[in-house]
Amino acid sequence: MLQTYFPIYKIAIDLQKLRRIAEVCESSRLPPDRLDKQQLSDLLMEIQRECLALGLIPPHEMASRLIQGGVPKTYAALLSDLNHLDGSLNTELRKEAVFRIPPERKGYFEQDELFGPKVAAAFPSCERDIRKAGSCYALGQEDACVHHLMLVVERGLTALAARVNVTYHYGDWQKIIDGVDTKLRSGALPRGLELDFYRQAKAEFGFLKEAYRKHSAHARDDPYDMHKAHSILDHVRDFMRGLEKGGLSE
Repeated sequence: MLQTYFPIYKIAIDLQKLRRIAEVCESSRLPPDRLDKQQLSDLLMEIQRECLALGLIPPHEMASRLIQGGVPKTYAALLSDLNHLDGSLNTELRKEAVFRIPPERKGYFEQDELFGPKVAAAFPSCERDIRKAGSCYALGQEDACVHHLMLVVERGLTALAARVNVTYHYGDWQKIIDGVDTKLRSGALPRGLELDFYRQAKAEFGFLKEAYRKHSAHARDDPYDMHKAHSILDHVRDFMRGLEKGGLSE
């Protein structure tokens, strides 16, 4: 699973701020003041915690040793410790592949309730694919985003089939849609708003199958771009909200 390195970004900023203070005061031979001591303590604790969580063991171990060693007696000693920490972090981060998520897509990354809490509650089996669709979109993986969205829609389709007592097999959308259509035309279901909802939902599933699902399930020479992926994400989100609002659930 992808991990967020935002805590390391914050650590790097805080470390550089404290380094600049130590550089200015290096020649004074004075001990670090109370505020600088507290900033150092907070920084070391954060490095110890976050680097361990991300598997950056050398800076984690270095921070642990510095915590045990106590506060440096001078700003010169403080600067030396911070330089070593900075070097250790840089060495470890050069081994990593770091991806940037633009601000406008950050809110899509690793969101369990990207389609809202009501959809999450009505379709719990969709949680993983909704989260993955958002994360793939955030990372610029358009085709993967649409793939996960189609898995979300498929679960909505099977929920509709189960509601109207149609036997189904995963993966064959057309057979499920045909089975639902046959059941809706049979007159076995009472007429009214609920039947109208089922008919509208079935028609929308047919549209999604032709417009997106067939494309994403087979090799094509015209891959999705980010604009199209975002449009499909919005479409599927609104559709799943409509299914939940109409009373459909797993």
